[in-house]
Amino acid sequence: MNKKLDMPLVKALIRYARKGSVRFHMPGHKGGGNFLSVFNRRFGRSILKWDVTELPGLDNLHNPGGVIKEAEARLAKLYRADQSFFLVNGSTSGVLAMMGATLNPKDTVILSRASHSSVLSGLILTKAKPVYVMPEWHEGLGVHTQITPEALQRAVNQTPEAKSVLITNPTYQGFCPDLKKICEIARQNRMLVLVDEAHGPHLSFSLHLPPSAGDFGADAWVQSPHKMLFSLTQSAWLHVKGSRIDRERLRSYLSIVTSTSPSYILMASLDYTASIMQSRGKLLVEKALYMAERARKVINRYTAFHCVGDELKGRAGISDIDLTRLMVNVSIAGFTGFEVEKLLRQKYNIYAEYADAYNVYFLVTAANTKQDIRSLVKALMDISKDKYKYNNSICGKKHKDADGMLKVISDVFKRLPIKAMEPHEAFYSKGEWIPLKYAAGRIAKKALIPYPPGVPILMPGEVIEKEHIEIIRKLLEAGCFVHGVDDNRIYAICS
Repeated sequence: MNKKLDMPLVKALIRYARKGSVRFHMPGHKGGGNFLSVFNRRFGRSILKWDVTELPGLDNLHNPGGVIKEAEARLAKLYRADQSFFLVNGSTSGVLAMMGATLNPKDTVILSRASHSSVLSGLILTKAKPVYVMPEWHEGLGVHTQITPEALQRAVNQTPEAKSVLITNPTYQGFCPDLKKICEIARQNRMLVLVDEAHGPHLSFSLHLPPSAGDFGADAWVQSPHKMLFSLTQSAWLHVKGSRIDRERLRSYLSIVTSTSPSYILMASLDYTASIMQSRGKLLVEKALYMAERARKVINRYTAFHCVGDELKGRAGISDIDLTRLMVNVSIAGFTGFEVEKLLRQKYNIYAEYADAYNVYFLVTAANTKQDIRSLVKALMDISKDKYKYNNSICGKKHKDADGMLKVISDVFKRLPIKAMEPHEAFYSKGEWIPLKYAAGRIAKKALIPYPPGVPILMPGEVIEKEHIEIIRKLLEAGCFVHGVDDNRIYAICS
């Protein structure tokens, strides 16, 4: 390799790979190894040779009639769908396609306020009008949980003209709503049920996990097998059931949001993952559940932290919970999640999926090992035992106003902001960058989204209040990245 070439990204990836870090983040294949050695070896040797275009015998994703159609048909059978689609632009493209196929301009869609940011893109593209349902809030964990059937029913009663309901199952934290009742409410009011199930491609493979959206007759649901299974990042799939969605319109919208040069590498990883899950899916998911449960028990017994589990079922809108995820509440021991995540990464070479003000999150799949689990619990035991030392060293200066930050987060996230215009109207309006401290009273042009998990504080068209400025400032100070904020400036509508 020519040493004179300037390749900052390549160099950064090489440095990360050489670390041999313990990976509790996406993608679910965790860098290969373990039972994925064959997958790793085949793709590693063939990746350049498989990087091709639509050649004879390789079919065409935009109009499949050969091997891609065959692979998608097998996928639909695996997930008990009527039709399934390979996606190479992530679950985001599936969410956009679901919305685009079912919503016209000015149509109303009911959705959780804690929906992923891809839903905002769908609102802008379709020019549909959102009616937000505020999910429940868990005070001790500092997070939204799920919407309740009762809250959904109130929204339906107030907006009977709504065409569809868009639900997240599960959330980033693994929280699942009462999908059975939600689907019943939607059916009674002739509304379509669309489900963002990006984090749930593994749910169908264990009775110890929450049911998948397809089990309750959702009209369409999108999944990201790269998150909790083994395909490559940016690969996903979309499932459809029943006849209430126009398939031709859906496929047309998929073409709009999908590259005309789809990656055969990504599609091959989807095909390979579907094959693995068809032959060994139940065994692999049960393995992940076993390792996660072992970690949960040790964390709860031997550390000052708390790893959430079954005790949350039936509370705060949580009907069920995906226990392959380790949601470790660290605020109970005087830390913020940002501090513990940084400490794990810098001192122990353990990479979490993400952190928020209260918690740190770890994704466990069958590609993790028992040694990964041992390393994690030992590190958390060490941090818990020596918390005062760590609070004054690697974590940096302890937040003097940590309790104040958590209170502001709670207050802001419990209520809906004031809406001045629809998201698509704000998107097409003229905007300007203004200092964060002067933004109160202005209308947000861009969504303000702590990332991850990608749940907006403000949507385009909503009024920026002093409380929003305070929470954004505190999140930035704590080490959180907030989309829509650049150098302490916010993009607002010109007024």
